[in-house]
Amino acid sequence: MWQYAIDLHKQLYPNDFGVLIKDGGYFPKISEILITRRKKRIYSLLDIERLPSHLMSSNSLPLVVKTGNGRRLMFQDASGFFRIKLNNEHTIHILRSVLNSKISIEYTIGTEKALLLLHDICQTGVKKLIRNLPKSGVWEIYDYNNLPYYQKIKTQIVDEFERFAVHPKYKILEDDFKQFFDDIEYYTRYGQSGMRKVLLTGPPGTGKTTIVKSLASIHRKNIAIIYASGDNFYLACKEAAKKQRPVLIIAEEIDELYRANASVLSFLDGSLTPVNKAGTYVIFSTNYPKRIDPRISKRPGRIDRIISVGAFRRKAAIECAKMYLPADCNIADKELGDALDRTTPAEIKEIINVALGMIRATKDDLTGNALINARKYLSKSLKIAINECDEDSDFRNDHYDEYGPEPDYNDY
Repeated sequence: MWQYAIDLHKQLYPNDFGVLIKDGGYFPKISEILITRRKKRIYSLLDIERLPSHLMSSNSLPLVVKTGNGRRLMFQDASGFFRIKLNNEHTIHILRSVLNSKISIEYTIGTEKALLLLHDICQTGVKKLIRNLPKSGVWEIYDYNNLPYYQKIKTQIVDEFERFAVHPKYKILEDDFKQFFDDIEYYTRYGQSGMRKVLLTGPPGTGKTTIVKSLASIHRKNIAIIYASGDNFYLACKEAAKKQRPVLIIAEEIDELYRANASVLSFLDGSLTPVNKAGTYVIFSTNYPKRIDPRISKRPGRIDRIISVGAFRRKAAIECAKMYLPADCNIADKELGDALDRTTPAEIKEIINVALGMIRATKDDLTGNALINARKYLSKSLKIAINECDEDSDFRNDHYDEYGPEPDYNDY
């Protein structure tokens, strides 16, 4: 199959050996994009031509799409040989054999530029991606063949997190962030890497992700904020050093914190860290600090600062609650603090929602007692759910021990 694909490629590009990719899964994606464009009558140079092939015939039903020039026959997930025109300059070939719904073989061949363009279109539906590290804004980093590209996070999503700067731990994080970039010469003297690594720890729902997003929202106009996951974290650090550009990298819950190898440790302690004299500020977070590899948590320098984010006490709980309470709520601060002391932001939000649901049924006013009752209800519901799960597990195991495996008559 692959030799057949290469022969067809050479007919168009005799002086280019091309790049051959096996099982890239491009055909279903590119055909879906084309079908969508045809249905919406969007002008596009993208086109798929079915070529005669003696190797296989189509195993899928045709799809008829209405276009401005009439109806057109398409094959959304077919076996066969296809010539795909991406634009006036780049054409690729795909040879595809679909054996059944789970097994298929696909060979894609084209020039390196054409395949890069194909990947861009399949990934985002557009032909051009941001491949250079941006100077500002909030972005996510991805990679294709170890080449980075960036997708901007929607402004509406970023804007809504500015108001969460009231979190009591936000100022601690922001002060550390500002001090690092204000004194960047200190962190790059004597050949230092210019990277600062901060770890946020705490139970789920305490606001770790929220304060990081708030920091990103407030400072996005002055610096590039990059969300990175997995190996893309290292790629983001390398790109920042390559461009010598200040950057904030957010890498929440990356597995390398729990299972560190020698290269990860060297990356964190500076021996393999890319040098960025403009500054690379990295924020990690975890719900389970005890699981972090002790070679990271107990070795000074691999994590520069740890900020613990726990449940709110009265004052912080009051400020958080005011973001979720109705505008006409008149609960006194003392009463509000008493009801919500030692709760997390996620719990405060849910307590208020439950309390509002309760008073709709009773037609009472929203009071501190209503919040206390809602808090007790949530706590009791959680305990009941946990007990039910434990009891169900015990019952099933006891039943199995007594009767052994039994036929499931519902299947007949």
